[in-house]
Amino acid sequence: MELELFTRANINKNRIVYAKCVEKDSLQNIDIKGKSFLLLIVYDGTAVFLVGERKITAVAPCFVCFSETENPVLVESRNFKSYSIYFHPQFLNINMTFAFIRSEFYGEVAQVHDLFLLKPFVYNIFVIPIQYEYLEQVVASFFQMKAALELQTDWYWSCRARSYFMEIIICLERLCSFSPSGDAILNDGVNGKIKNDLLRNAILFIESHYGSHISFSDICRAAQTNHTTLVKIFRDELFVTPMEYLWQYRVSVAKKHLAFTEIPLKDITARCGFKTVQHFSRIFKEHTGKTPLQFRKQAVEDRIANLQGDKRMQTESK
Repeated sequence: MELELFTRANINKNRIVYAKCVEKDSLQNIDIKGKSFLLLIVYDGTAVFLVGERKITAVAPCFVCFSETENPVLVESRNFKSYSIYFHPQFLNINMTFAFIRSEFYGEVAQVHDLFLLKPFVYNIFVIPIQYEYLEQVVASFFQMKAALELQTDWYWSCRARSYFMEIIICLERLCSFSPSGDAILNDGVNGKIKNDLLRNAILFIESHYGSHISFSDICRAAQTNHTTLVKIFRDELFVTPMEYLWQYRVSVAKKHLAFTEIPLKDITARCGFKTVQHFSRIFKEHTGKTPLQFRKQAVEDRIANLQGDKRMQTESK
């Protein structure tokens, strides 16, 4: 039977959410051409796919990213286990059509509005290795997204599904920024190359545990160094302390939830590792100059106004 690529609302059958999670996907007769992207979370084994005339080898753990331009064919597998997410980019934001994200304007517009770049899908970066530090978080987000789409427990169900998916995409784009040599572009305008293994281990731990109540000592243990050395490395390379980086990262993820979903503040508070809504609001304002609700309102208004202007510019330039 042909797989329905997207999720239909249980009550309003005319409402379609442009995403679907499949836990046990045979990956036979994949039919996504012109319809959707396919993201695989590979947690065991190996597989070889044929995309056009190109062979793609996936070795766990990794992401595999297929775009809407071709139907991939599974030609070989060995103990291969993965979770599948079929999605249209409009699931992330209504403005993200296939044509728009492939336009020459998209990169600049995405940077201005903090949209997702989806580089692996746009530039055919098929396989992105997943460090084991991230894998548990990614798998947990997959099952939470799947549950939100299938159970539809309240009015926020599609927003919650999107928010869990965004956490997966944040991880994907973060890992995509790591080159084979181990370099990375850091978040929030902190551009630099991670050359120190201790720093790299600390950042991997922070970014894969930011939703938990982690301490400075936890970060030191993960990096396998002492407090003094870790502070010096962070200050020398990133100009912040480890705990400042943790709060910056939590705020950066929270900004995505606020800008692209309507989930309640209490949900964002818990998901991003803040103690209470009041604590979240105080830290968020310290970093952004706005309360979470002010930021959400402004982000939506700016995106609507500016994207309309951007589209007019694109039309006029043709």
